[in-house]
Amino acid sequence: MSELDTHQDPHANDAAPYSGGDPYADYRAGDFPFTELVDLADRRLGAGVVAANDEFFAERENLLVRERAVFDPERFGHKGKIMDGWETRRRRGADADHVFPAPEDHDWAIVRLGAPGVVRGIVVDTAHFRGNYPQKVSVQAAAVEGTPSPAELLDAKWEELVPPTPVRGHAANGFAIDVERRFTHVRLCQHPDGGVARLRVHGEVVPDPEWLEL
Repeated sequence: MSELDTHQDPHANDAAPYSGGDPYADYRAGDFPFTELVDLADRRLGAGVVAANDEFFAERENLLVRERAVFDPERFGHKGKIMDGWETRRRRGADADHVFPAPEDHDWAIVRLGAPGVVRGIVVDTAHFRGNYPQKVSVQAAAVEGTPSPAELLDAKWEELVPPTPVRGHAANGFAIDVERRFTHVRLCQHPDGGVARLRVHGEVVPDPEWLEL
């Protein structure tokens, strides 16, 4: 498996264009010990993608599909190639004098964990996004009990789990987490935009403290 390039070339971590055959033949997998833990963002536990600022090319709900992402080279829609993942439109600068996105520009999706708990590791899977994956990703987490609205979640206090970090296209990008707190939601950010196939949030389930007092 090739090393991650953290230099400024925006295409340094691209995968080779699809040339036919098994699309997973050149997939860059990872060996992450934390994946043995439960996926707190498993739909079968009640997880869901409650909000996203953009899902122009592909829907946010695809992030939590249990099966690995599927690639169909002949599947196109009126917006272009249809990918199995969450894909946002491309960002541009504010005006003719600023043609590129600003450093702080990003897209985001908020995930309600099906089982709140302590996060031990995160996998941002860019399968089949060979060149149109985000240049960097970041992940934050929050503890908000009950059924908060998207607006309430945006105003919540978020703690950084993964700072803006370069990722590779068509690869499993894993991040070990060392934060000893119970969280109910995570927020995945793409800097500045792009596509992510799947998101996995592995950790240890921790009950609501109020339940333990009953």
